[in-house]
Amino acid sequence: MLNIFRMVVVVVVAGFGVATPLIAQEAVSSYDANTRTLSIRTAANRRFQYVFNKGGAICGLYDVDLAPETNLVGDSFQGETTDRVIQWTYWNSRYLGSPHDSGDKDVRANVTMEGCFHGKFTCDALESPKTGHMGTLVFKSQITHWFYAELDRHGRPDFETTCRYEVLEDGSLKLERTVLRRPWELRDVVVRTWDGKQWDASASERTVLVADQLWRGSLTSYFENWIPLRRTALPYQRSARGTFTEDGYKFWKPQDLGGWAMAFGDKLAVAVVFGEKETDQSPHQTQMVFNKLDLAQHQLNILLPGIETDWPDHATLRQTLIFVVGEPTDVTSRADRLVDQVPFPKMEVK
Repeated sequence: MLNIFRMVVVVVVAGFGVATPLIAQEAVSSYDANTRTLSIRTAANRRFQYVFNKGGAICGLYDVDLAPETNLVGDSFQGETTDRVIQWTYWNSRYLGSPHDSGDKDVRANVTMEGCFHGKFTCDALESPKTGHMGTLVFKSQITHWFYAELDRHGRPDFETTCRYEVLEDGSLKLERTVLRRPWELRDVVVRTWDGKQWDASASERTVLVADQLWRGSLTSYFENWIPLRRTALPYQRSARGTFTEDGYKFWKPQDLGGWAMAFGDKLAVAVVFGEKETDQSPHQTQMVFNKLDLAQHQLNILLPGIETDWPDHATLRQTLIFVVGEPTDVTSRADRLVDQVPFPKMEVK
């Protein structure tokens, strides 16, 4: 079924004085399941393309009119499909595995949506959209490995992700993502405990991961949206409030940034809209933060809207983001208009 987004405009028919609804086409989109490519054309004849991994992460992002050959997502790392894609990753620094020799050798409990370092294991695709003309795509996947798969020996995680993408009338792409976290049983790990003044660490033969957010920046239950963009095309970063003067994990408050941030160049920009609300009255201490990394040596400009939250077993985290692509001035005005369409993240407990 052809899904065309329309806007009703009221006009007065000359000579009759009657208000008549005029239906104007806003955006048309089609999806090719063989290439996992979503093509979008707006009423203003602007064209965009998104390409997806099997689990639903965005691995290709194109402004077809301004730079049809330029993928605005950064190059893959050694050819894998599990790192330099737009996806989530979860950290819990209270639980440490044993030493290993992969990547940066990090031993913190860490899971990433699409799979493991260097593609050693990938997620299982549970549901994928079919070819057709549609404005909504749904992917469902499951990941049951640490990011560094060598650490699976300590007990495997179990996260199930549903990504629902919706094409908006301006050609932007809205993502509503839900992530179910099942109990994570661990063995032979080091457990870190905060006693109010310092960390104590002790070996544990068997335990179950507890996802409690302790304080801003503690990384004791941190859900990060990993958005690695191509720095050669998008060398600069800014928010709705202006350019950044610092880089790294600064845990900016979303209201201080105006609800969105973008990477941009002279003619192209990609913004992520995450909303202005920092926290609510949730019993799970849920709060939105923003970080970023400008990695010139890797030709990456990485935007990192994150959520710090308690995450009970069998609970589902729900979050909405909007991706806006185009010319920098146009992206700025569109992102401003979309901020109010992003609800605050929600933890749903059974």
